[in-house]
Amino acid sequence: LKKGMQAMVVVNKIDRPAARPDYVVDKAFDLFVELGATDEQTDFRVVYASGIQGKAGHEPDELQDDLGPLFDAIMESIPAPKCDLKEADNLQALISNIDYDDFKGKMGIARITNGSIRSGQAVALQQPGKAKKTGRIS
Repeated sequence: LKKGMQAMVVVNKIDRPAARPDYVVDKAFDLFVELGATDEQTDFRVVYASGIQGKAGHEPDELQDDLGPLFDAIMESIPAPKCDLKEADNLQALISNIDYDDFKGKMGIARITNGSIRSGQAVALQQPGKAKKTGRIS
C-alpha cells in the first residue's frame, strides 16, 4: 500500500455454511483505511472463491465451475512488469545449476530472462565483486 499499488481481495471458503462474505469485505475495507490506503486503493476488486471446489466468481452466490474469474482478475489487476532495456538483444540469464564434463569443461544450466542465445555466441559471466570471465556457447 505504501508503494501506491492497487490490491485485490479474494474471499476464500465461500462454500462454507458459516461464510460471511459481506462482513469479510467490510473488515478488509476497514483494514485498508487503518493502514492509510488512498481512496483509489480502498476501491479494491473483490473475487469470491472456493479453493477446495475449484470455483470462483465476482458475486458470492454466482460462482463459476472453475477458477477462471480469479485468474482473469489477476491478469487484469496486476500490471505487466516494466523493463528498462538499453538493448533488446542483450543476453541476461540466471545460472541455477553448474556441472563439469571432462570433454566440455564447466557447464551452467540457466534461465534466460532477456535476449536470446545461439551456439558459438560469446558470453561473459559476472559475479558480484569478482572479475568477469568470458567464454563461448557450445
